[in-house]
Amino acid sequence: MLSSAINLLVALAALVAGSVLALNYPIGQFTAFVCFLLCALLVFYRPSHLLVIIPAILPVIGFAPWTGWISFEELDLLILASAAGGYARCGIDGRERSSQQRTSSLCLVLATLMSISILISMTRGFADAGGFHFSWFQGYDGPMNSLRIGKSFFFALLLIPLITRFQDSPENKTGGKLALGIAIGLGAASLAALWERLAFTDLLNFSSDYRSTALFWEMHVGGAALDGWLLLTFPFAIWALRNSRSTVQFALSMCLIGLGLYAALTTFSRGVYLALIISLPLLAWQTRGYLKPAVKGLEPSTWGIGRWMIALVFLGAMAALVFPTGGYRALSALLGLVAISISIPFVLRGMSFTQFFAGGLAGLLSGTLLVVLANFLPKGPYVLYGLLFFVTFLTIYWQPTKKPQGRAYICTTSFVALMLSAANVADFWGGVEALRGMGCALSMLFVLFVWNTFSRQPLWPNDLRWQGGLLTTAVATSAVIAVFVGGGYMEERFSTSGKDLDGRKTHWAQTIGMLQTPWDMTFGKGLGRFPANYYFAIPTGDFPGTYQIKEQEGNSMLSLSAPRHPMSFGDILRVSQRIDIASDGPFSVELKVRAKADVAIHAEVCEKHLLYVGNCAIGQASIKATHGEWQSAHIRLEGPALNGGPWYAPRLKMFSLGIGNQSGTADIDDVVLTTVGSENLLENSGFNNQMQRWFFSSDHDHMPWHAKNLLVNVMFDQGTLGLMVFLLLTASALWRLNLGRARQHELAPYLTAAIIGFLAVGMFDSLTDVPRLAFLYYLLILYALSIGLRSRRRTSPQFKHAASESPAVR
Repeated sequence: MLSSAINLLVALAALVAGSVLALNYPIGQFTAFVCFLLCALLVFYRPSHLLVIIPAILPVIGFAPWTGWISFEELDLLILASAAGGYARCGIDGRERSSQQRTSSLCLVLATLMSISILISMTRGFADAGGFHFSWFQGYDGPMNSLRIGKSFFFALLLIPLITRFQDSPENKTGGKLALGIAIGLGAASLAALWERLAFTDLLNFSSDYRSTALFWEMHVGGAALDGWLLLTFPFAIWALRNSRSTVQFALSMCLIGLGLYAALTTFSRGVYLALIISLPLLAWQTRGYLKPAVKGLEPSTWGIGRWMIALVFLGAMAALVFPTGGYRALSALLGLVAISISIPFVLRGMSFTQFFAGGLAGLLSGTLLVVLANFLPKGPYVLYGLLFFVTFLTIYWQPTKKPQGRAYICTTSFVALMLSAANVADFWGGVEALRGMGCALSMLFVLFVWNTFSRQPLWPNDLRWQGGLLTTAVATSAVIAVFVGGGYMEERFSTSGKDLDGRKTHWAQTIGMLQTPWDMTFGKGLGRFPANYYFAIPTGDFPGTYQIKEQEGNSMLSLSAPRHPMSFGDILRVSQRIDIASDGPFSVELKVRAKADVAIHAEVCEKHLLYVGNCAIGQASIKATHGEWQSAHIRLEGPALNGGPWYAPRLKMFSLGIGNQSGTADIDDVVLTTVGSENLLENSGFNNQMQRWFFSSDHDHMPWHAKNLLVNVMFDQGTLGLMVFLLLTASALWRLNLGRARQHELAPYLTAAIIGFLAVGMFDSLTDVPRLAFLYYLLILYALSIGLRSRRRTSPQFKHAASESPAVR
């Protein structure tokens, strides 16, 4: 009874807190409240569904650029709704947890220590900000920022008792649901990155400096929110592939891996690339020899790490030969040949060399004729390649009951003709130089193709799942080659790695240097206090600008300050608001300004997602010192019509204000943005509701907002004691997953790879200052510490079969 009462009290507290947040949501309070209640009801009736729901939608429910909320966010509503529904169900069911599934003592001790450390750091953060005062809209320099960062751990801690209860019932499939939710979360973030690339830059443009941010608004001042999310979730795409039971699931898993790799590549983050190089081989090593039951009729993989390394070198060499001169068209033609050559040798095995030679000669003659004819048609080389690819693919996978030798002969003919067509694609696009590169790559591929056709033992398994993995590897390898060989931006970034690392080391030293007293060193400055302390402790040349809402005689206004260093367009500190995507201009701005010194007011409407702009309409007004008096200003924004981009990837629009001159300051009020025949396009234009609907960004100036190292950030926030607890918490989870009681859990290798990848990214960025990211990290850590008592043993299908046949089992 006592346990039921506690559960119901926790549920009631979560329900009340979540309802208050929902009813104060900046936009659509009724809708927010209804969604909150529906989520709570769903979890109440299907408690274990929270394991899927939370990580699946977490990367796409950050709406701060629309709401203006920073201290609170949609994450809070989601977790509180899940807790309300989950604990209410536990309270009504009234079932005690089994003794086997009680939370481990190690988890309890470490969670308690971390909770104490975070509470101390939150208290110190409040004190460092001049005392706690509540506000729905505070920036990173206010006391609410300590609460914003600290709540992530407590949200994770709130859900762990529910998750351990789910493990009592095998039908809940706790590990599988959590893994599925995280895999879906990877897909959601990757699709958002794909939309962003389609909308604001070319899909295959690796030369521009546009770096994907997806829907992680926390990157409005830089950082690595998307980077950390990808590394935490990508191992679970491999889990989805290994656990696919049907061809459809297998295909979806392959697409998920491809999307995740594309998102990772388009971050252009050296930390992401390094983390993948560390975590994925670790995952491959840990899961060696273990394969879930495959799609019916498929054979298990037999390749080891050595052969995979040779394959990577082989595939990379071919892509490097083709891409520099043949571009994406020739590289795509090569990948199509790789896809065909993976399966076709198994159709040809058993045919005589004479038959093979005859089919190859027929392909050479017919292919030459078709290539000549195709060159007289518009886009003929591409059309011919597509037709031949379709014919070859159909011949491989269409299995007639008669004349298998005839099928092998047709496959050989069409494959050779397809190779000639691929060479023609390269020549058509890149000329003689591209043809040479493609010729070398085709020669390598043809030798391997013939070898596998006539060797005694196949070089690779006749396994659709395995072949799909090899094709995914080929695509990923080609993408990496494209980024590093054809992407001038990535080449430039790697050329400055040494200089950038020296800059990071200086930044880390300056961050630790801000811990000036023994109390600071022991307990930290306080959660989230890095930006505010940076303003005062670092030379004024690095001041990034700031904003605040001022109150005077009942009137609210926006106070803006510019950076104290020479500024480019991207260095302006902007206060922005989303506007209707259908608004295309021309735009005019009316506003009231007062300034103690001459100042330039910068205004713009840009096609913009977060940090990088498309087309812009821009204007500026020069304001003389007003000595405390308000004056009206009119700014006409000049620029191209903002058409919003294609229908399938619309470009968002954003109105922004900033100070256009170095060290300038001004107060701004009553902002009116209009286009032809329209009323004011802005909400809360007089700032009477503080920063509701408004959002700030520092597009290029990122160092003042982040410690740029996970451990340095934890030490700054929580001191050496907090850092020790953080390291102990993480090390204990890794020990338990690899050497302790959870080492045989089905998710152990995937959790290990996720944690290691996250820490690798954290070498170059402070990831725990992103609440969504910190929440998932702590949830996985605490989950790792709470599993293992009744986990499912990882065994291969062969082991299971042998066990079922052993005398002991019989």
